[in-house]
Amino acid sequence: MVDAHEIFEDLYRQASTRQARSLKALNDVLEAQYKTGVHRFSIAEVARLSATQGGPSAQTIRNKTGLVYRQLIGAWAAQAGVSTKNPISADAKSNRVPKDYQLLQLIPDQAVRALFGQIIAERNRFRNELNILKAQSNLIVDKRPTHKLAQSSAHCAVQIVPAPNLNDMEIQALKAAVSDDFFEVRCWVVSQAGQVKDDCKREIYKHGYVNAIKKILSEISV
Repeated sequence: MVDAHEIFEDLYRQASTRQARSLKALNDVLEAQYKTGVHRFSIAEVARLSATQGGPSAQTIRNKTGLVYRQLIGAWAAQAGVSTKNPISADAKSNRVPKDYQLLQLIPDQAVRALFGQIIAERNRFRNELNILKAQSNLIVDKRPTHKLAQSSAHCAVQIVPAPNLNDMEIQALKAAVSDDFFEVRCWVVSQAGQVKDDCKREIYKHGYVNAIKKILSEISV
């Protein structure tokens, strides 16, 4: 069965702000008309009711840019099992009209056209949901040693962590370079920011020097 609500939601999502307001007003009119059981969905009849509710006029519906309104009227007519007196015309140059819905106008049977409109709406909804899932997906690229991976399994952010390829001699050299004994012998002082100064308060190594080496050592330590 054709679901006019689903077709409306798809058209509404793709419409401009101004056109979306008109679509909402028109859909309210069509839904009310459907619920009365008096299934008259000609453009003239619908436009008359629409005008009283602040929806699009007959001229607006019949314009080239009114294809989305005619598509919505056709969907409600198909759901009611009736046809409109004014068939929906195709106009490949209509502004702000989804291309898929332009192609629908090549289908002569209104019920089939509305049914395929619903299929398009469902496809677009699934595609939107897939895009949302893709946007929320997280990728963890971690090149640290295996024993470190378990510690980062709960991370939700994208991480690219290089693992330095150092031999034992290089590791010991780094440890010695930031050891307390090394700094004490030279009368150097290390700030919380990792900066190294001599006893005359002259900078030996810039901010972050000691902290950076210690971070590297923490990543490769067993």
